[in-house]
This record gives sequence, structure tokens and C-alpha cells, in this order.
Amino acid sequence: MKLSAYIAFLLVSISIACTGYAVYGDEVWYGMNFDYPPESDIRFSVSDLDGCSIFVMHFFNNDRLFWVPTVGMNEHGVFSSLQYQCPMIEGTPEPEPDQLYIYQLFNTAINDCSAVNELECLLDSLELINLYDLTLHALIADPSGNALIAEAGDGENLITGISGDWIVMTNFSNADFIHTPPEEIVGVGDERYRRALSYIEENYDSFGLPQAIGTLETAVNNHAEWGTKASMVFDPLEGIVYIGIDGDFQRLWRVSMGQGIIETWSGFVKYRSALVGGRGITVPELRTWE
Repeated sequence: MKLSAYIAFLLVSISIACTGYAVYGDEVWYGMNFDYPPESDIRFSVSDLDGCSIFVMHFFNNDRLFWVPTVGMNEHGVFSSLQYQCPMIEGTPEPEPDQLYIYQLFNTAINDCSAVNELECLLDSLELINLYDLTLHALIADPSGNALIAEAGDGENLITGISGDWIVMTNFSNADFIHTPPEEIVGVGDERYRRALSYIEENYDSFGLPQAIGTLETAVNNHAEWGTKASMVFDPLEGIVYIGIDGDFQRLWRVSMGQGIIETWSGFVKYRSALVGGRGITVPELRTWE
């Protein structure tokens, strides 16, 4: 099987109902709800790539026995969330030398960049494309206030830059609704988008960790098949990731990227911690923590 077709097969049902955001105020916060069928496992890892610490959440593809990355942040605070874009647009089976799949942009952002503007030359010189049978878009942000949503167009790159102090991405094409009032947006994830956006707007003046968590809580998907399976709040300046599972925000873990440690943070009977390296720690393992 050719590489692009193989990756497409692995990602074919990725993140059909996820929500991601970046907020810039007195503090900087990113967040992502990963919504996915319950039979697929999830793991969180902190790996070292050429001396750079990188946090990544993967889900497990049960058909190909392969872990697929979908959201992450590196030690420079560069964040990216890879999510399904709907409706699907027929993509390209094999890229030309001057073309780049959206998932490759996601990888480049968290593996190779210390700021979003480092992607400018790449985006100016390469055409973003979709996999043949899977349409994705990526939210990419850094601590300086630079954030964008990257989508593939018809022979052009569709880049939606941050226009204020926050940016939100669900599953409709953001490029299709630039300057459109939120109440007039129609597409997959429009209600989650409005809920998250409204919460951020209402709480922006005092936006801290509780509000960062609250944004994800208000955007939880309770769908029986595509419910929220993992939620992550990212503090890029401190290199900390807060994790909830199964749409439960009463029990939260905290990952220190610098130390490579995951620990209980709130809602637990007793304190517990563990090293989390490149192998990672899975959601079933976390469920055993009391």
C-alpha cells in the first residue's frame, strides 16, 4: 500500500467532532476536546526529539494496529490540533513535490517549529492538499499571539488567521465563514463552536485555568458514538498540560513536559504520579487511579 493511502486508511475516521481553541489575554491557553468512538484507545506521551520535549495525544487505529497523533504541543509552546473538516473534499492520492498534506503540516508545526511564523515560507512555497478520502484542517498557535487555521483549497492555501484575542475550530471550514456572524454559521460543529466562542467572550476578562477548562466543558459532545473521550488544556508558558477523560472535568491529571511526569491534580482520593515518556500512558491505565 502506498504511504499516502496507508495514512489515509489510518486517519479515515479522525476527530469528526472535536473542538480546539487558543486564547490570548493576561495568560495564554490552548484547549482541545477529542471526540471519538469508545472502542479506540488513547494515550498521552512526552517524547524528546533532538532535545525538544513534545507532548502528543494519540488514538489507536484498531484495524492497522497503529497509534495516530492528533493534538500536541512542544516545549516552545507551539500547539497544533488536527481535526476532521466537513464536508469532505476529494483529495490527492499522491502529492507532487510542491504539495503538502495537512497532517504533514501538523507534524512540522509541533516537531520542527518554535513559532508559527516559521511556517510562512512553507505555506508560501507549498500547496496544502487533502488526503484522497479524508479532509482535515489544523489549528496552529504559539505563545506570542500568532494563531491560524490551515485548510486546503482548490489550488490555493486557505489560511484563517486570528483576528482578535481568540480563535476556535470545530469541523466546518473556517475559511468559508470569514466575517460571518457566529449565529449564521451552518455546518458540522457549529453549535459547539458557538458554545465555546460565547463562553470565551463572556469570560475573557478573567480568563485563567478555570475558564480554560470551562471552555472545553461547555463544548463537550455527549453523542453516544462520537462523545468526548479526552480533554486537554495547555499552558504553553509553563509547559503544563491538564487532562480529563470521558467528558469528566471533576478528575483531572497534570503533565509536566519538563519533568516528563503525569500526576493527579484534582478530584482524587490520594496523590499519585508516574513517568510518562515516549511510550506514553493510556486512558485505561489512568482509569485505575483512585
